[in-house]
Amino acid sequence: MRNSNVKKFYSVFTLILIFSGSSFAQNEPLDKPGKEEKQTTIAVLPLIYYTPETSWAFGAGAVANFRLGAEEETFESQVALGGAYTLFNQFLSYTSWRIFTEQNKHLFAGELGWYDYVFFFYGIGPGVSESDREVFNSRLPRLRFDYLRLIKGDFYVGVRYWYDNFQIQEVEEGGLLDGNNIPGSMGGRIGGIGPMLYYDSRDSQLYPTSGMFAESSLQIFRPWAGSDYSYMRWIGDFRQVLPIKENSVFVYQAYAELLSGEVPFFGMPLLGGNRLMRGLFEGKFRDRNMALVQGEYRWKFKPRWGLVGFSGLGNIFSPSNPFDIGNTKLTYGTGLRYQLSKKEKLNLRFDVAHSPGEGLLFYLTFGEGF
Repeated sequence: MRNSNVKKFYSVFTLILIFSGSSFAQNEPLDKPGKEEKQTTIAVLPLIYYTPETSWAFGAGAVANFRLGAEEETFESQVALGGAYTLFNQFLSYTSWRIFTEQNKHLFAGELGWYDYVFFFYGIGPGVSESDREVFNSRLPRLRFDYLRLIKGDFYVGVRYWYDNFQIQEVEEGGLLDGNNIPGSMGGRIGGIGPMLYYDSRDSQLYPTSGMFAESSLQIFRPWAGSDYSYMRWIGDFRQVLPIKENSVFVYQAYAELLSGEVPFFGMPLLGGNRLMRGLFEGKFRDRNMALVQGEYRWKFKPRWGLVGFSGLGNIFSPSNPFDIGNTKLTYGTGLRYQLSKKEKLNLRFDVAHSPGEGLLFYLTFGEGF
């Protein structure tokens, strides 16, 4: 079903010309407080992007940026909503929020969405191949909610609740999901809650030039939390931005997900996509556990233009598929960046990525990979 990558370069520069004069934002906070006074802004914007998992997507969104306290003491908050339709006949609608109360004492973040989506499934474990691929359709109501309380400096403690309801509508006849031998092949709800720790000293979340980010959460999925499956999930995410020269930085990320219990296939971590290991088709490699490390060199050679080079190593494993260094996936690639607004550091991102044994993949979207 995936469209040919012949479309990869179509209208890239047209998009740049359309977007370069517009005001943009994404579902993360903007730069930390500074001396410049900022007012509440509301922007309505077009949405066009391309990923291997969606093909071209078209839609629109609205973003509101505001502060709930003095600029010198309070980070900027953001609420966004939008919808998109893709050439894979996928429909996405969502609203998201990231709200800091006065003096950043509390942080509320989350997402409420409804998706009518086409997914791709290859099987479970590191040994799948392209010939295993099958398609299934699912409707997916989603809720994400984080509450964090400032403890000291840039360190927060809080709670996370995530809920998905995979309403699988159609699977391929005779495929892996048709036999009901895959955990979750009939769909179901996954709802999990648990504690989380959060630290962020980066100078910007859109395009940081220094600082560290760390997040850890433990979620318990049980019927009393709204789940049809009982399991536990731990997520760890660490990133650091290392300045090299005035216009260049090196950023690296270490990320892991570890699950135990009765895990449905749609609750397992996925290698690939436009953020974790670009160069792998998201969902091709999935299992109970995942660990990866990736790095990116970012060079801004003109006020609005930049180049990047990136690479990553990642692995999936489980008790039935023990960790094997030989199953580690390598990805690498390069990309072009264009800063859409002079005031904010949001970039239009075009990446070309590859993994040995896989095809060349292309991404046209917004913001950095990590």
